[in-house]
Amino acid sequence: MSISRISGLLLPVLATICLTGTAQVAADQKNQESIAKLKTLVETRQYRVNAQSATTMKGRTIQLSYGYNLKINQDSLHVDLPYYGRAYNANYGSSDNGIKFKSTDFTYSADSAKKGGWEVTIKPNKETKVNNIYLTITPSGYCTIRLNSTDREPISYYGTISELHIPE
Repeated sequence: MSISRISGLLLPVLATICLTGTAQVAADQKNQESIAKLKTLVETRQYRVNAQSATTMKGRTIQLSYGYNLKINQDSLHVDLPYYGRAYNANYGSSDNGIKFKSTDFTYSADSAKKGGWEVTIKPNKETKVNNIYLTITPSGYCTIRLNSTDREPISYYGTISELHIPE
């Protein structure tokens, strides 16, 4: 076998290896930028979690329509989520089963998770519907919300985290 024939076979293989390596570096860089952006959102407390599904304590998963979310804007918390589950104490004649409230009096703590991402704990101080809100945010931008209440069964939501767009 001649050298020109070997180089003719080897050149496409080397070109493929080089291009694959370059694509991997670009993907890693984009992933690092995405993680840095999420970290900034969590640390500055300016983000929205768009709920896509709800899971009850009995394991039933309900797909949600657009518009249910949890917003954190530095010193304010706005929760608008539906509720499916058992209520231990309900107001007579009330047809509103959702968890909807706004609060400026809450504690917020965010810690890094072991495999990347963040564990966020929010405790509204003067809210009767919710005791604690736990967020588990993955590095890829997905989020699980777990709500605990004194008068309802716990419920969890699954969705995505996004930047909070503030009108100017």
